[in-house]
Amino acid sequence: MPSALAVFTCRPNSHPFQERHVYLDEPVKIGRSVARCRPAQNNATFDCKVLSRNHALVWFDHKTGKFYLQDTKSSNGTFINSQRLSRGSEESPPCEVLSGDIIQFGVDVTENTRKVTHGCIVSTIKLFLPDGMEARRRSDVIQTPLPLPIDKVAANTPSMYSQELFQLSQYLQEALHREQMLEQKLATLQRLLSTTQEASESSWQALIDEDRLLSRLEVMGSQLQAYSKVRAVKMKKYIQVFTVLFRSVHFIIIEVVNLDRSLSNTEDECTHLKEMSERGQEELQELANKYNAAVNEIKELTDKIKAAEGRQEELTLQGVTEKRELEMRIEEMEEKEQVLQARIEALQADNDFTNERLAALQGTHPHTHTHTHTHTHTHTELLLFTPTFSAYKSIHTPRQSSHSLQQRCASLQQDCDFLRAERRDLTDKLQHLEAELSSTRELSLVLSSSLESLEKRKEVLQDKLGSLENQHLEDASRLKTQLDQAQARTHTLQKEYEDTQSQLFDLRRRYEKTEQEKLNIHQELEQCRSSLKLLQDKTSSPSILQPVQAIFMGLVLALLYWCFGQLW
Repeated sequence: MPSALAVFTCRPNSHPFQERHVYLDEPVKIGRSVARCRPAQNNATFDCKVLSRNHALVWFDHKTGKFYLQDTKSSNGTFINSQRLSRGSEESPPCEVLSGDIIQFGVDVTENTRKVTHGCIVSTIKLFLPDGMEARRRSDVIQTPLPLPIDKVAANTPSMYSQELFQLSQYLQEALHREQMLEQKLATLQRLLSTTQEASESSWQALIDEDRLLSRLEVMGSQLQAYSKVRAVKMKKYIQVFTVLFRSVHFIIIEVVNLDRSLSNTEDECTHLKEMSERGQEELQELANKYNAAVNEIKELTDKIKAAEGRQEELTLQGVTEKRELEMRIEEMEEKEQVLQARIEALQADNDFTNERLAALQGTHPHTHTHTHTHTHTHTELLLFTPTFSAYKSIHTPRQSSHSLQQRCASLQQDCDFLRAERRDLTDKLQHLEAELSSTRELSLVLSSSLESLEKRKEVLQDKLGSLENQHLEDASRLKTQLDQAQARTHTLQKEYEDTQSQLFDLRRRYEKTEQEKLNIHQELEQCRSSLKLLQDKTSSPSILQPVQAIFMGLVLALLYWCFGQLW
């Protein structure tokens, strides 16, 4: 759907700007440029200091097909063809704008300090309807009424088709048209006459108003000078107070930042100390577990030591008893061995002696003659040795007794060897028991030393645990006090910051109020100057005004005679 278009063209007496083509799809804001809204060729934002941010609104009404302009409480006003829409800081009703009108936003403002004049926006507006046609101009508003069409007149009369009636209707229409033209001219002349009378009256009143305005200008000039001086002093005071407050706010902000930084550092340190405390608690728990394990190990080692000592005592007693028994058995065996050795030696000697005797007996008596005699002689010889061979009475022959003696000697020798081997085994067993006893004693010494070291370590761990708990409590109390101090300091700084902000807001409000009063005074002064200039222009030619009025009245009378002479 096509949109209506408004073209703003810069005039020579305006603050310079590029031609703007603004489409009126919706109400368009007219105002001063800000950071978010910069001037462009398709908007109504101007880089001009005398404009307000929201100065005016322009829009197109599709229902009525008209363009409207509204002042939105601007400081310096909005003008259509030098007519202000509303008073200062008041919202105006919507006013229709026509193509070719001269639109002025704001007024020229001169700074007293730097003697710089800020120009206003003065533009010629051209309006185009959505169909591309230019909107009507101001000169087209007051239009002469057009003659009624023939068919409309004919519709109110009877249906007569004669030529006379047609000519009569034509004459009537022309007469009506001339009458309407004369009425319009008379009305125009009456308006001109009234305006001239008003101008003549106002010219005489202007002289009086000029004196009043001059006196008022003098009073206002003196008031402006006094107010400028007072305002300069007040502004200096405000600037000094503002700088002091700004510095204090700056210092407070820096201090708040430092406090926030120290608070964050303290919180980091607190978290670090908490982590260290948790780590210390874990280490303490580990140490407690190790301590409990060491205590259990000590108990187990103590039980083992006690069991080893009991076993050692038992082994010692058993070894002593076995040693005694073995020594007694060894002594008994040695005694038996000595007895048997003596018996063996005696038997050996007896055997040798018996063999010698037998050999002697065999050599003396032949074997073939006297066997019975030999046996008898041998028996008698044996009877002679009865005290010596009393143990061998059961033996019938000398060879059998010798063999039995050898067997007996061998068995005794075996018993001696067995006893020696058993003695060696007992000696080895006794040495093994002594070695085991010494190793048990060494193990008992090692366990005792480890028990002492564990007890010392237990004491060290208890001392370390107590010191860590004390340090943790001290760190917690110190961090708590630091945190309380930081919170109190932050609270006080927050109060000071709020007080400073309220004072700064009051100063800004007073400064804006002062600036507004200054602008209002400048506006009133400009209005007084413009009205004074108009009065001076009007009063500069009072002698020419009366002849002009006479000439004008003559022309009016001549025109009336010319207009009504045709009817007469």
